[in-house]
Amino acid sequence: MPDVYIKTPNLDDIFERWKQSTYKKNKKKLEKQFKTKGAVFSLDAISAAEYVKDTMKEAAIYFAIQKSIAPAKGKEEDLVEVKKLSKVQFYSFKDSDKVNKDNWKGDDKVPIFESITAVSCKDCGGKGFVEDKCKGCKGTGTIEEKWKVLVGEDQNKDKRKFSFPCGECYGTGKARDYCRTCYGHKNLYKYEIRPVPFQTVVTGIPVLHSSAQTKYEKEIEQDLHKLIEKVEGIRFDNFKDLENKAEASLGYWNKKIKKTIGAAGSDYKDYDKNDDTKIITKIYLFPMIQLFCETKKGKGFEIYSLGSEKEFMIYSNF
Repeated sequence: MPDVYIKTPNLDDIFERWKQSTYKKNKKKLEKQFKTKGAVFSLDAISAAEYVKDTMKEAAIYFAIQKSIAPAKGKEEDLVEVKKLSKVQFYSFKDSDKVNKDNWKGDDKVPIFESITAVSCKDCGGKGFVEDKCKGCKGTGTIEEKWKVLVGEDQNKDKRKFSFPCGECYGTGKARDYCRTCYGHKNLYKYEIRPVPFQTVVTGIPVLHSSAQTKYEKEIEQDLHKLIEKVEGIRFDNFKDLENKAEASLGYWNKKIKKTIGAAGSDYKDYDKNDDTKIITKIYLFPMIQLFCETKKGKGFEIYSLGSEKEFMIYSNF
């Protein structure tokens, strides 16, 4: 693009606009700070030549993005036994529910109560227990002991075998123990971690970087978003052009402006790469003039102008 030079507003014009605006909004304060004792108050007596003590030239970079807030994608699954399941915080949404993300406190994906399903435990076959050889009878189901028996009149000692069902396995030869996977509950439980059904919202968001770094950044940002066509700035298609032509376009330069352009360019690249954002305007470069003023009573205040001599906005902490 060809070089474009933008002329900054005249200091007197900035001060005059501030004076007229303040007179309409806060006449009493203006009189209190600038009135000469014993004289009739007049706006003509308040001049930039007398009350502007210093000036500084700054710059601002503006562009706007469109941000889409949509539900997260994909789902996950988990499989746990019932004791762990009871400690999971579950959520429930109706099919028609649409959640405002600004009001939501929590993760973008959450466990859903309605997704819980029982899954038969593979380790115990859904029985809740496992069987093994009874240790008491070694799997025979029978306990065999040798008892001392006294035989005949002489009571001769003899050892006789005696068998009876094992009391540990009830004569089955098999011992049961609860399953260490499902803890006797026969099932494990599967549940899904699904995206919260956020409303899909598309919003326009202004982005402003100012080398002046005033407390009016947010206010200026919002004003530009609404009134961008009523403030004259230089438009660029990309940051490379802006970086190469900013000094010539403004007619002045300093380290703060260079640093501000670098920070704005970094943000621009991040937004450009982000799938949820879309840059919807050109890049605007605005001259900013900062006036350091002092009232007749000695109170210091500042006036800021944003834009060219043709179209500019003012802000002040008076």
